[in-house]
Amino acid sequence: MLKKAILTGMMLIVFSFVACSSEKVDTLGERYGQGVTLAEAISVNDVFTQAAELNGKIVRVSGSISDLCKHKGCWMQVSDGSEVLTVRFKDEAFILPADAAGKNVDFEGLFIAEKLSNPLVSHSACAGGGEHAEGESCEAERAEKVVQSSTAMRYTMVSTGLVLL
Repeated sequence: MLKKAILTGMMLIVFSFVACSSEKVDTLGERYGQGVTLAEAISVNDVFTQAAELNGKIVRVSGSISDLCKHKGCWMQVSDGSEVLTVRFKDEAFILPADAAGKNVDFEGLFIAEKLSNPLVSHSACAGGGEHAEGESCEAERAEKVVQSSTAMRYTMVSTGLVLL
């Protein structure tokens, strides 16, 4: 009986240490979604300068809400004064109030850097006609050249949670 009580007590102590170590670090602010769990946040500017290394990783970012969805509060744009990052909320699991614009925010989620091409640019370039390589249509040749030269990057995050500060 005594062994069982000691074993139960030791298990409770172990579980309390585990629970304490997994506490959220978002104690100062209004929490949305899963809040934030990562200890350190980086600036929006750092996200852009480290985009290649951060792509596909879960990161915590800090900034100021410069704009948000006015209809439903299902996305926001966050800035640090130099760059702006668009943030969607995973599965629209939470929404922000309309008065959140201008507030500071810490959020975390999946960072996505993706290469885009603009098909509208290729269509307008092909419309001019002109010479083309043998066996190639002018439209296909010009479209390929324009698409290659008009690629851009889009940087977004899919947030699982945030804290309004």
